[in-house]
Amino acid sequence: MGLQTGEQFGRYELVSHLGRGGMAEVWRARLLGEAGVTKPVLIKKVLPEYANDEAFIRMFISEARISATLSHGNIAQVYDFGRVDGDYFLAMEYVDGQPLHRFFKRAIRTGLPSFPIPIAVFIATELCRGLHYAHTRRDSNGKPLGIVHRDISPDNVIVSYEGQVKIVDFGIAKARELRGFNTEPGVVKGKYLFFSPEQAQGQEVDARSDVWSTGIVLYQLLCGRMPVSEETPHTAMIKLAQGEFPRPSALRPDLPPALDAILMKALAVDRDQRYESSHAFGDALTEFLYSTTPRFSALSLSHFIQEVFRQDLVGLGHTVQVPRSFQDQLAQWKGELTTAPMTAVALPTPAAPPSAIPPGASTSPARTGLYVGVGIGAALLGAAVTALLFLQGWEPAPSSDAPSEPPIASTTSAPEPSPQPPAPAPVETAPPAEAPEAPTERAEPIEQPEPEPSHAHASASYPVAAIRLDARQDIIPPSSEAVELTLDPSGTYRLSEPEPPPDSPPLFLWLSGPGLPARDGVGVLSQRPLQLKGVSSFKAFGLKPLPPGAQEREVLVEDVRAKTRKRVVISPSATASTDQAFELKNLDPSSSYLLTLVPLDPGAYTRGEQGGLLDKLACVRLSDTEGPTPSFRDQQFLLRAGTSLPLSGATRLLCGVIDDDPSDNAGELQIAITRTSGGPEWTSPSPYTLVIPSKSGEIKSSFEQAMRFFRNKQYDRAAIFAERCLSLAPRDADCRLLAGAIYASLPGQQDKAAQNYRLFMDLAPNHPRVSHVQRHLADLAP
Repeated sequence: MGLQTGEQFGRYELVSHLGRGGMAEVWRARLLGEAGVTKPVLIKKVLPEYANDEAFIRMFISEARISATLSHGNIAQVYDFGRVDGDYFLAMEYVDGQPLHRFFKRAIRTGLPSFPIPIAVFIATELCRGLHYAHTRRDSNGKPLGIVHRDISPDNVIVSYEGQVKIVDFGIAKARELRGFNTEPGVVKGKYLFFSPEQAQGQEVDARSDVWSTGIVLYQLLCGRMPVSEETPHTAMIKLAQGEFPRPSALRPDLPPALDAILMKALAVDRDQRYESSHAFGDALTEFLYSTTPRFSALSLSHFIQEVFRQDLVGLGHTVQVPRSFQDQLAQWKGELTTAPMTAVALPTPAAPPSAIPPGASTSPARTGLYVGVGIGAALLGAAVTALLFLQGWEPAPSSDAPSEPPIASTTSAPEPSPQPPAPAPVETAPPAEAPEAPTERAEPIEQPEPEPSHAHASASYPVAAIRLDARQDIIPPSSEAVELTLDPSGTYRLSEPEPPPDSPPLFLWLSGPGLPARDGVGVLSQRPLQLKGVSSFKAFGLKPLPPGAQEREVLVEDVRAKTRKRVVISPSATASTDQAFELKNLDPSSSYLLTLVPLDPGAYTRGEQGGLLDKLACVRLSDTEGPTPSFRDQQFLLRAGTSLPLSGATRLLCGVIDDDPSDNAGELQIAITRTSGGPEWTSPSPYTLVIPSKSGEIKSSFEQAMRFFRNKQYDRAAIFAERCLSLAPRDADCRLLAGAIYASLPGQQDKAAQNYRLFMDLAPNHPRVSHVQRHLADLAP
């Protein structure tokens, strides 16, 4: 006879039956304490077919004992385990929320093609935090426990209505593996899709197996589907083990290249090429998230899940309070506004140091850029440490080794993918069966004269720290032969280019509409439909130069309300001129650079102040030398505020504001430029040898980010980037010194501070700051 609601099960009262899953029957229950004290818990009672397997039960008890010791905000706590009337059970934390697999499916039904990028990245980051805690647990003797979850998948992740992310069933997968994947009753058939290659091949697994599984979860959330889903289990596991699946950017063209590269590193088939730990994976995701969406928090996730399950919560008598600003953001993610699902948030404008501008240089819009020296890498680290010691109350000693070159404005580093993703897989855009399809039409070009250049072609030559673009002068006007299509601003439309020619540059969009903000007026077409609302007309065009033998292009326009569609032909002649764009010359095609768009205070406007700030520039990379060059699809791109993009294989860069009438334009935008590889070798001004591995750009970026947050007294954020600096260069004395100062500022982290200070002195015993550090170590001593 089975258990019943209201029945007492040991010290627990069963409240409601939640079903059967995997190895257990699941109940919501109450722990009955003394004096009427109760606590909500979740009971998982082992199914009889497991309870009769002695080997399984021994493993279950061993693993449950370990998982009960885990106490972390991203892991559902196990309170109790044992046996009642011969039934083995677990009593664990009850999380008021939804399993991630149900959350994902419900979100898709609300009209989202996939999870919004910040939501998906935040969830994956939280998973990494919980996993790293478990992976690094030790027993009372200091011996590593070697905990690996082995079963990270959306049904083992709970998202609470308060925005918490919890991993469940820690350690149970190892016991379940004892019975074998094929013999487990009630197993979810899709589990194999989350297995790492080594797990699928029956090899010994370590923490990097959970890194892979977390990457698969993130892939599904971002792309709306699994990397491999339609094949038989055997075929699918072979394809996954061999890495035969599309890059996420091929399925989601709006995915930033930096995130695409992070995810593909987590999904490296060779585990030695993956992130070495969940901490390293989570650190890369955290850096991406807060460089693109700096105000994102668990509250944003809470608003999102409450909005997705609004009807359920209201039906249970809960009050759902989601601010209007978040509802507007959700509408934008659903494609009901004109911008892409993720809108980059502008980074704070960095204050350029006085030495970055030569004496006598004008502070007006730079026609020649901001010239600075190039050989600054580690020298910047030394200068920053001096500032750090000054902030800590230490008097900096004068140094005869100070570099003569002025410092460069700091920028945010990123991995090395190309600015535009590869050609995506075709997106099925078939309308409902009853929708009539208008024949392909050949729209007539707009008859208007070619605008006269309003100023000489502005340019600068590298090396420069940054270039400034004037929204009134450095423009790219839509082509005079661009096709313009009139729309009903009260309607909803979908725009896409279903079949772009191979290796073709993107088609740019210029959108008009009553009250349409400047940030929503510019875009790029892709195979993934872009939903428009409040738009009265659009122009679609390419940028010069075009590839040889450029073909006609077809844009698919779907009227959602009328359920009609038409195809509009875009002629190769519908190409905008870059004659008025700002030109950066003298780039080294064998070097790599990083571009970061930062609006200068008070920002740039292209539709008057009432139209809001502009956050995008169109850019074209060119090469005047022989040799391999980027594909035409990668040579032209939109540079968005708050997003850093790599640049390589170029001798020149053209950038401008897309606008058809600069009369109401105002303000400036700045592109910061950092050489990340190639060029002069970096040298250290310090009296000790600074160890700089091959990834110097990443070390420099992590150090600068940590310093920025340290100066702002955001010590938790600073510690994230300091640890990234140490993971990249554990023998970098400057990173050790900075980490020591950060941890000394955090409550309860004095031991870490002292450890980093001691390592700093071991690495740089002759450093002029050693005496200061020794005094600070004495203050830290208990």
